[in-house]
Amino acid sequence: MAYLEVIWTITAKSQLNSIYNFYKTEKKTLQGAINVRHDILEAGRKITFKDQYQKDEIQPEYRRIIVRHYKLLYKEIGGKIVILRIFNTLQDPNKQDDL
Repeated sequence: MAYLEVIWTITAKSQLNSIYNFYKTEKKTLQGAINVRHDILEAGRKITFKDQYQKDEIQPEYRRIIVRHYKLLYKEIGGKIVILRIFNTLQDPNKQDDL
């Protein structure tokens, strides 16, 4: 099976770093930070075709993957999967509109 190339936007990379740093400093567990980051990155790697996961209920022009309590929003652009944002699902869903 041919995988599509997955690209992370600067915003998504920054959000992933923020999540990692939150677990590392606020939760005070380096291993927890590593595990969460690994799970999120691994979910992105598992996308094999553009319509693989569900349409997002708030922004249906995007697809979503749920990892722990984080939502990865992505779409296909030019034959590549672009991960646009990582959203903490424990937040107010109206904050997601800031894409």
